[in-house]
Amino acid sequence: MRFLLAGLLVAALSVPIFAQTAAIQAPPLPDAPDKPVIGLALTFSAGGKTDTRPARLVALHVPAGQPVSPFLAAGPFTATWTGEINRPLRSDYVFSADVSGSFKLTVNDKVVLETAGEATAEKLNKKVRLNKGANRIVAEFASDGKQDATVRLLWSSKEFPNEPVPPATMSHAVSPDELSGNRIREGRFLFAEFRCAACHADPSLPARGTGMPELAQDAPVFDDLGAKYNETWLAHWINDPHSIRPRSIMPKVFHAPEGKVDQKAADLAAYFVSLGKAEEAKVNPDNGPLGGVLFANLGCIACHSTPDAQGKDENNRVPLAHLKAKWKPVALREYLKAPEKNYLWTHMPNFGLSDQEAEQLTAYLLSGKQREFAAGSAGDAARGAQLLVTANCLNCHAGMPPMQTPALAQTLQSGWTKGCMAPDPTARGNAPDFAFTAAQREALQAFAAHGFDSLKQDVPLEFAERQLANNNCVACHARDQTPSLWFALEEEMRALQQAVPAAVTHEEGKPAAGTTAPILTWTGEKLQPEWMAKFIAGHIGYKPRPWIIARMPAFKAAAEGIAAGLSMEHGFSPVLTLEPAPEPERAKIGGILLGESGGFNCTTCHGLGERAPTAVFEAPGINLAYTPERLRKGYYHRWVLHPLRIDPDTKMPRFSDDDGKTPLTDHYEGVASDQFEGIWQHLRTIPKAPAHGFKH
Repeated sequence: MRFLLAGLLVAALSVPIFAQTAAIQAPPLPDAPDKPVIGLALTFSAGGKTDTRPARLVALHVPAGQPVSPFLAAGPFTATWTGEINRPLRSDYVFSADVSGSFKLTVNDKVVLETAGEATAEKLNKKVRLNKGANRIVAEFASDGKQDATVRLLWSSKEFPNEPVPPATMSHAVSPDELSGNRIREGRFLFAEFRCAACHADPSLPARGTGMPELAQDAPVFDDLGAKYNETWLAHWINDPHSIRPRSIMPKVFHAPEGKVDQKAADLAAYFVSLGKAEEAKVNPDNGPLGGVLFANLGCIACHSTPDAQGKDENNRVPLAHLKAKWKPVALREYLKAPEKNYLWTHMPNFGLSDQEAEQLTAYLLSGKQREFAAGSAGDAARGAQLLVTANCLNCHAGMPPMQTPALAQTLQSGWTKGCMAPDPTARGNAPDFAFTAAQREALQAFAAHGFDSLKQDVPLEFAERQLANNNCVACHARDQTPSLWFALEEEMRALQQAVPAAVTHEEGKPAAGTTAPILTWTGEKLQPEWMAKFIAGHIGYKPRPWIIARMPAFKAAAEGIAAGLSMEHGFSPVLTLEPAPEPERAKIGGILLGESGGFNCTTCHGLGERAPTAVFEAPGINLAYTPERLRKGYYHRWVLHPLRIDPDTKMPRFSDDDGKTPLTDHYEGVASDQFEGIWQHLRTIPKAPAHGFKH
């Protein structure tokens, strides 16, 4: 029988998989949104093919030899952004561009900027008038593919200095080409996220660890499960994970009648709980309210509904009402301290919790009235051990080759309408149920119809965007016109915080609850890529914003890719060129400008290396000694020239006027950019401050 199956598999694979995608028909496109959406439409052309997707910015960086899109070949390409720039009033602006390649900008059907070659494009000598309302924009860029391709569109006016054109000022109508590109991208991501290749292998697919990064993601390790989970819950989870946690990647493998637990699920649960023995422990209920404060202040509440919440959450947060039935207390505490230990690609990040914090959160998460799970028939651990192999659990959870599933080439013959892609149990048969929505099935079918070649390569920019969405970063951070959910939950947070009034009483100089996390709109332009990667991975040993009671958790698997992709999205290389050594005289003047005597008095609020701030208000600001390792120099200059332009909620004052002058005229005749450059060079001479805050 084994040889017969092997022969069938070889026969199926004798026809190249990419030649068989003709059997898949892309479903009709959904309707386009009624209103324009933020950003511009971006169309790439390369090798005689095109690809369209939305873009937040007129900016791009593509290293030589790399593709501009996962769906196009590397080499020469063109990129065309189209849409509108929207203005509340008619006014004059000056456009400029940083370009390595050729570039042309057309506004309201008039060419306003055109350049080619290596050098930065010069600003126009005349102003461009933008009308009130929508102004048509077309930006065209071309690269020969032989050198790094870079473009960044900037503008300025009498109200603000040179800056990238903000995403929120631009909009466009979604075209059928963009709808198609978006859907194919969604299907491609679903193919990787749901690990389709783990069961449906094919030699034409990229080897693990190559191509699209998400293809290499792991699944939870079966390690001492008996020490972690309760058997009754585990049986219900294996039986129907989506009834416990909607949008779970884990499929429903067995098909018992609704409301019943399949005997196979019970058998597997019995086998799993035989792996490891739980350490006896009790939860101290006195820690529960303190854990609730942490749940609010660390931002857990932005991704998860409270553990006593029942029913559908209006914000679609991940439910926690099953935790008491699921976890052994000691195991939950250890999991909270290192969620990635047995599952690197988990969406649950590492907050660097102390033992005490983990105890408090565990007490809170296992408190209150939660969902109960009825015990079913007893499971047989021996049968469960056999099922572990025959049910193909190890395909995902141990990376073993599939044994009883059709190869990917075979699945194409059905048009991807049967098996796990079927919308109803009859057509699904014995295949796993992933609870795909109609839109997800259509996206997967559209991806299959387009072909699988794009899995062999990826673009860091798109990886970063996928992972920002997949890890729900806007739950805590605002970005463009999307507000932070966390700080829309003040009523829920207040209920948890007021349960322990002493825990939220603010002391001067201490972190405060209720302060916002930094916006993500300009992150790729703002942060040094190496520092950003370390920070996202949890490898920075200090807390940059000591006044915020929250902390940035670690997303270790995706950190480097996110940092590189965000840099490229803003038109920057992910590898910085080192600056020359600071100029001693300029750095000396910068030190004067930082201080109280003849300077901007920055050290009132900010520490400077070992030196503490002199008169903080509420809590100290960022220690300025970290600035050169954290920030790109260009962003630093943009920030200090007009901080409120970047973040309207910042407490950082503006020291320069619209003419670029400051009131301090003893140095550089009050020219703000020269004075701020002196401060930058002085900061580069300051030894790093001692680590403070929380390590991950």
